[in-house]
Amino acid sequence: MKPSLDDLLIFISVIKEGSIVRASKKLSIPSPTISRRLTQLEEAIGGRLMYRSSRKIALTTLGQMYNDKFRNLVEEFVEATENLDDYHHKLSGTIKITAPISLTHQWFGKCIFSFMKEYSGIKIDLMATNRIVDLAEMNIDIAIRVGNLKDSDWVAKKLLLSKNILCASEKYLKEINGCPHPVNLLDKNLICSHDKVDWLLTNINTQQSYEVQATPCLIIDDTDLIIDAAKESMGICFVPSQFVAQSISNHELQQVLPNWIGNPRPIYLIFKDRNYMPNRVRVFKEYIENYVNTNK
Repeated sequence: MKPSLDDLLIFISVIKEGSIVRASKKLSIPSPTISRRLTQLEEAIGGRLMYRSSRKIALTTLGQMYNDKFRNLVEEFVEATENLDDYHHKLSGTIKITAPISLTHQWFGKCIFSFMKEYSGIKIDLMATNRIVDLAEMNIDIAIRVGNLKDSDWVAKKLLLSKNILCASEKYLKEINGCPHPVNLLDKNLICSHDKVDWLLTNINTQQSYEVQATPCLIIDDTDLIIDAAKESMGICFVPSQFVAQSISNHELQQVLPNWIGNPRPIYLIFKDRNYMPNRVRVFKEYIENYVNTNK
């Protein structure tokens, strides 16, 4: 009996997902069926490919050899099939995304709405959360992440840089008679998302650094609410400049110590594989990039 291509596809999928359970969800095939098909493939080959339970696998030497030899070929076959499917059915299916809540409110949500108006056949499943979720476990197609990334086999493309600035209302600044130097922040009402203020400021003219360490007067785990609190004259906040550009323009907020800013933090677009990507995901990835470039 010759090995079946379908069984080989299942074998590669189990390896990629890391378990039979996750492969079952990915392929929409019952776990017992996957186990039976793997046994069928091993019988056709004449050797054990992996040691497995429902939630964990370990490749044998033969299994590793088969993975090394056939994985790229199988993925190219799947990609070609999906691309043909996308072509014949136009652009359809679901894209699963995760992004920080504040960025979603600020611009990413608008990007999604604009995309869906243009590509009405594509559904979006958005998980807006500040938690760092397991992208593989959640079957995420695209993620937006801020700051330095941990080593990963996912591809990360830098979208833009975000720099934090200090802001407060005109009323609060009058109450404290201004703030001429970062050292003066230590006895002011500071608003942040943690129980300890730890703001690293850099002077854009002299490159001098100053670290503000203090106890906040108000702790809020949401950037938009932090900004609202500053507008209500509750104190000084330290937030991404693009989040308060409109409020500064409308004179709802004023920049405090404009020569002192936070170190720029990169915002990344993350996806699993540059080569194996359904058309709907590829189109959305490119749409995000164009949206950011157009709205900088």
